[in-house]
Amino acid sequence: MMLSEIRANTLRLAKQWQVRLSNISTREENMTTPMNVSRRNFLVGAGTLAAIGTAAGLMSCTPSSSVEEASEQSNTGTALKNAEETKECDILVVGLGASGLMAAYGAASKGANVIAIDTASDMSGVTNVRTSGAWCVGSSLQKASSGDQLTIQEAMDHINDGTNYQSNQKTLRAIFGASGRAIDILVDNGMDFRTDFDVTGDAANISTRGVHWYNLTGTDRAAVFQNVVDGAGVECLFGTTAENIILEDGKITGIQCDQGGTVLDIKAKAVIMCSGGFLGNEQMVAEKFAGAKIVVMGNEACVGTGINMSIAAGAQIGKCFSISMNEYGGANDLATPTYAFRPGTGSNDAMRLTVFGTLMVDAEGDRFINEGFVCERCMFAAEPFVREKYHYAIADSALMSRYASEPASNFFGDERMKSMFAETVMSDILDQFDKAVNEGWAFKADTIAELAEHFGLTNLEQTVSDYNTACEAGVDETFFKDAKYLNPIEKGPFYIVQSQPAGWLSLGGIKTNANCQALDADGKPIEGLYVAGVDADLFTSPYYQMASANGFCLASGLIAGESASASI
Repeated sequence: MMLSEIRANTLRLAKQWQVRLSNISTREENMTTPMNVSRRNFLVGAGTLAAIGTAAGLMSCTPSSSVEEASEQSNTGTALKNAEETKECDILVVGLGASGLMAAYGAASKGANVIAIDTASDMSGVTNVRTSGAWCVGSSLQKASSGDQLTIQEAMDHINDGTNYQSNQKTLRAIFGASGRAIDILVDNGMDFRTDFDVTGDAANISTRGVHWYNLTGTDRAAVFQNVVDGAGVECLFGTTAENIILEDGKITGIQCDQGGTVLDIKAKAVIMCSGGFLGNEQMVAEKFAGAKIVVMGNEACVGTGINMSIAAGAQIGKCFSISMNEYGGANDLATPTYAFRPGTGSNDAMRLTVFGTLMVDAEGDRFINEGFVCERCMFAAEPFVREKYHYAIADSALMSRYASEPASNFFGDERMKSMFAETVMSDILDQFDKAVNEGWAFKADTIAELAEHFGLTNLEQTVSDYNTACEAGVDETFFKDAKYLNPIEKGPFYIVQSQPAGWLSLGGIKTNANCQALDADGKPIEGLYVAGVDADLFTSPYYQMASANGFCLASGLIAGESASASI
């Protein structure tokens, strides 16, 4: 390369880093980690992205500055670790959740030599073992049904009409075109799905016509996933953590990993990022979700590795971020377990007050949402909750008596929850509430004033008074909640639960094209870098369609794998 070309490339990269500086999220403890960058090789940490500092330093170089000066300014940190082992492949997949599984299969099925890594110790620990279902279009199961088949046009219209065309249309179209094939691959490898595709008439809707519910759980489901990669000839490295991206002359050439304490370099012609988002990274969560502290229901090892590495390689972050919120109730880091879940799983039923339609307030003690909407569409009510670091659900003794004696299904508004909790009576909810008080996330008192004082809810007394007036009138003039949810808070003792938003995974990440190839700030594809699943900018804010997160992950992974294989 000519000297003038090197200088021009150096300045171009430095300017790109300056533009991206405000978009890069890193863990606070790693911000001071230095990094060595040379003209030939440089390495960027998954959490640190310390090359930002290098780029900022390079911006002081003028066109007349020598390359040696630029290089000297960049040599301010630690060098690339000496690899104790090196592996080579055509395509490396980071993560073996829904998108990673399909990416590995898609690439290998087209003849590529594929290595896939995951932090889990085996397939039973990957993120997709616990998901419920996938909303997809065009699977063999749908085609074989007697019901009205969901079409790609209907699916696109549904998402676009409901979100005002937030999605990247080319990518969305590609996802719907591939989603049915992804389901068929799972079925061919032994996956059993429960579906409602034969439902017709008024009972049929956009969900019944599209959702494939996983019928296998735990190790049985994991065995199917293992069949998928084994049959395609994928080499899976479990217990392996991606730590750094390796760049040579600005091009991605692999990932440096930690495998049980061993430094492992995996060299590849293309890398597919499927690391599962960033919900386990508190700093990234706070930055993307208005300071919220979201309780992780999924995998806490999902800390933004794929997103941050992609940014380090020159990729542009997207604009929409959301979560698939907990539909079973509330959450609190002080609780054991930390979030509400299915019946019989040991979660504290006091957490379910947040989805029962009762009075809810924010940190000032004011109402902030139509609680009936939360009751009926909790999974899709994330936006108001992530704006509140904490929210509070309030009940009186009359409501608590009902909760303890009636079927829990009476209080859920979501039809799926009603069915799941039809046989459940929370008969020991008062004892569970006492446990919550001892853990520090609930309180019981004889007066509303005491509740307000305990959690510092300045306006709570007036809010309860106004709310009771609305209940008596049967009309909510504030947020227009349906009268069936207007239950007064007037009979002591009174109960309050402090809750945080909880989610299965973060949604939103790197901009891609229809091939799931990462794009730079100018909208141009980055050679050798693909991003799929929740690491990619595939989703809307708020999350809109039940089970679409898993469906989008499966489909985008398949697209990324096949596209990467075709590119090498």
